This record gives sequence, C-alpha cells and structure tokens, in this order.
Amino acid sequence: MGGDPNSGGDPDDLARCTDCGHVYPVQRLDDGTLRPIGIEGVCRCGNDEFRRLRRE
Repeated sequence: MGGDPNSGGDPDDLARCTDCGHVYPVQRLDDGTLRPIGIEGVCRCGNDEFRRLRRE
C-alpha cells in the first residue's frame, strides 16, 4: 500500500465519486475502502463514497 493513510502518500489507484463523478487518486485501506488523497476524505460535492476506475 502507499504509506500512512492519514498523511497523503502515494496513490494506489484512481476512483470516481459515486455521486458527482469527480475523479481522485486514492489509497486502498486495509478494510477495502478507498481514501482520496489530497482532500479530507470527502468529495467536493460532500459525498464520501468512491468507486475504483476500471483499467482497460
């Protein structure tokens, strides 16, 4: 994983906000949740749920 999830760190993936669709670099936490990097854990729209982007 990409370092301490409370201090930023390197992204593991990209994820999209499930509400507005904004994309963020994220870290995958041990429990499987996605934590966006560079923000306080919520999207600019206020949503806190993210879905990993599929790689083609």
